[in-house]
Amino acid sequence: MHNQMFDAFLTQNLPNLEQQNAFKVELITGDASFRKYFRVFTDNHTYILMVSPPNLVDNEPFIELNQLFSQGSFKVPQILAVDKELGLLLIEDLGSTHFSDCLGQGCEQKLYHQAIDMLPNIAKLAKTNAMKPYDAAFIDLELEIFNHWLIEQFCQITMDTGAQKTWQQVKQQLINALEMQPKVTMHRDYHSRNLMVWQQQLAIIDYQDAVQGPLTYDLVSLTKDCYHILPKTLRQELVRYGFAQYEKAGMTVGLSFDDFELLYTLTGIQRHLKAAGIFCRLSIRDNKQGYLPHVLDTMHYVVEACDELAHSFPVLGYFSQWLKVSVLPSLKAKL
Repeated sequence: MHNQMFDAFLTQNLPNLEQQNAFKVELITGDASFRKYFRVFTDNHTYILMVSPPNLVDNEPFIELNQLFSQGSFKVPQILAVDKELGLLLIEDLGSTHFSDCLGQGCEQKLYHQAIDMLPNIAKLAKTNAMKPYDAAFIDLELEIFNHWLIEQFCQITMDTGAQKTWQQVKQQLINALEMQPKVTMHRDYHSRNLMVWQQQLAIIDYQDAVQGPLTYDLVSLTKDCYHILPKTLRQELVRYGFAQYEKAGMTVGLSFDDFELLYTLTGIQRHLKAAGIFCRLSIRDNKQGYLPHVLDTMHYVVEACDELAHSFPVLGYFSQWLKVSVLPSLKAKL
């Protein structure tokens, strides 16, 4: 496909271009945002063109955080050229093998250990201006995505007074659990689709939403992945392994493994409520239906975690009951 705007940008910025227009451009995919990605082929090389309309997407965090992550000891795609006004970025091509493509081939544990080994280094990255505050108000806002898009819009359920009260208490519990953890730099979407396998090493993509927030969050994203469910025994081993890596890096600040595991479980409830809400929002608002198949698995994580903790946090038990009786049947019918 050719587009004059792309052509001018590429002609100007592609390295070693023999003649004008000696390249072809193919759409790879959009992601859950308003960005689109294209692969650009020249005679002897491929690149990625990211089209990210500046009226819809703020591209500064992508550029600034790319720089930050590049300074860490991990691989991120190099940005080769930028046109800020048009929202065009020419980026190094790291191939098309995602972490998720390598799963189920018998070396899962080794792969996951590799991905976990990078987490303390991400956690140590310095705070930058591009990072939005991840505070109680923001966590509450994320949780309301679930209430608005999954409960009200998708399932068309209105919470009664009892459910309302439970929901407010659940939110407070989760906000407390996220706020009381050591604050570190987190990728915020660290899962099997946002890691690439490139020249025998793992590369990180989609880091533009990084913030400083709770220690356990990225480990939750990786081991309780909305797109790939791990066997429970492997997951438990990985949580222990993750704790050991953070402890080695001096980041667990007096937390025992039991404390860490409890915070990990509570953090998972927050992340998955938000994710399930976003999947419904992508369907309703953005007409992207590809995420709906993952809603039930994501909700299953929530119910399982609430049931695990119901003894220590009765309100999570009530919430889980409400989800099972009032929400899941309606959700299944709609899906």
